[in-house]
Amino acid sequence: MSDANRPGNAIYIHGDCVSTGCIPLTNVPMDEVYFLASIIYNQGEEFIPVHIFPIRYNVKKSQDFLEATIKENAYLKLFNKNIKEVFDFFEQKKELPIIMVNKKGEYVVN
Repeated sequence: MSDANRPGNAIYIHGDCVSTGCIPLTNVPMDEVYFLASIIYNQGEEFIPVHIFPIRYNVKKSQDFLEATIKENAYLKLFNKNIKEVFDFFEQKKELPIIMVNKKGEYVVN
């Protein structure tokens, strides 16, 4: 369980598409992620940011489904608004935003 004081940790991305708390991928996409990360790491980059979203916000059917799913949950609606800002920033500028977390545990995009 996470909150504003303990946002979580030790969340890994791995293959075999089985997990409890991590982000599982099937092996073929995981091979691609590993390959790209290896190239980046070998070029001297030790920090590789990963941005994961519940949907592609530019797909109306996905957006409609997510909004219907969270319509009764004010916390998830606010969280969704926060992460959609990050998605929109990247889609518009094609660069990673600087993301901070405020004292309430909300994402702030700079």
